[in-house]
Amino acid sequence: MSKFGWSYPPGCSGTPFDEPDPPCDICGRDTDECICPPCKSCEEIGNPSCYANHGMFRTEAQIKSLATESAKWAADAKRMEPD
Repeated sequence: MSKFGWSYPPGCSGTPFDEPDPPCDICGRDTDECICPPCKSCEEIGNPSCYANHGMFRTEAQIKSLATESAKWAADAKRMEPD
């Protein structure tokens, strides 16, 4: 045990709860930067089922944002590939 009370096992730097929230499924942005409006039926934000079942429509801004964020993810993934 460390002097701080306990330590993670070798190779572990944190808990699964330390992971950041996944990006919004509709606009692709981080949850604190999401541009999606709340659903008028259930008040959830960025839930794809609201768009399928509650009559919501994706805006042009949401579509463009998702395309931009997806391009960033693809560039990051390509950059992280081994040579």
